[in-house]
Amino acid sequence: MRLFRAATYTASLALLALWAGWMRPDFNFFPSLEAWSMMLGYLAFVLIGLTLLVGPIKLWLPPRFVPYCLLLRRDLGILAGAAGFLHVALVLYLFERGPELMFPQRELQADGWLGLFFLHDGSGAGTLYPNLTVTGAANYLGLTAFFVLLSLWLTSSRRAEQLLGGAGWKRLHLNAPLLYVLVLFHGIIYVESIKGEPHTLGDLLGWAALVWLLRSISFVRTALRRRP
Repeated sequence: MRLFRAATYTASLALLALWAGWMRPDFNFFPSLEAWSMMLGYLAFVLIGLTLLVGPIKLWLPPRFVPYCLLLRRDLGILAGAAGFLHVALVLYLFERGPELMFPQRELQADGWLGLFFLHDGSGAGTLYPNLTVTGAANYLGLTAFFVLLSLWLTSSRRAEQLLGGAGWKRLHLNAPLLYVLVLFHGIIYVESIKGEPHTLGDLLGWAALVWLLRSISFVRTALRRRP
């Protein structure tokens, strides 16, 4: 199993590096750190989708492959978490330094990274209130996704599974589809209202549709098998 996990990480990191190198030219008109924040966010989205596909694929394979599929799903989730956390860290750093993009009501946003979530009233009194613009909604979705991802990432080990108990651990990790939906809508809002190119709506919805289709087929297949 250790050899399998080592091979999984090596192959995954190599493929991710190749994919990042392939995407990088499309982001040349963005500052370097901003480009990497966008690419890491998209990589996290794709990797979360892959973790959701391992379960359905597992059901189509002989039973001897099940332990390997479970390890693969766990390791893909760890990589997704790493990409997601790096994305968040870069976004917070960029906003603390001062973003170079134009955002709706930018002049009313709070200073630094707080501007992602709060606006000030313009009176100079320092009063802040929630950023309920479209951009703010996307950021709150991203913040919620971050905490869901963090909870899944911190409990990805066998030790955590033992501490939580099998049933509790499973209930927590059933939030993976919720995480995927949060990240999907976070990305859609940014692509459609702020960033635009190089990502398109099709990049997000196409991958999400594939994940939904394969999971639906697996669900129907399992339900039919259980019928008397």
